[in-house]
Amino acid sequence: MKPYRLHIFVCQGKRCAAKGSEELLDTLKDRIKREEIKDVKVSKSGCMKVCKETETEGEYSPAVVIYPEGIWYRKVTVADLDDIIEKHVKKGEVVERLLHYRMVK
Repeated sequence: MKPYRLHIFVCQGKRCAAKGSEELLDTLKDRIKREEIKDVKVSKSGCMKVCKETETEGEYSPAVVIYPEGIWYRKVTVADLDDIIEKHVKKGEVVERLLHYRMVK
């Protein structure tokens, strides 16, 4: 297996799936392939346990995690993929408005 610069996981847990994570995963895979970004792998994951609701934030799903940075995004939609691909994947910039958690600062 060849090494990847980034590995992106899209949660396919029950709550995330109910909020469109399957379409999100398929669209992200298609975009990465279409834009010929060969050093990025996109995979589905099981529940990442970030979909709980809070009074101020609402539901966090769908969730996306990008390694090796350990950047966790929440409430990601297909429309957000432009920013994730252009800013994070291509330029290495965190999309702050979607940020849930940063494992390493």
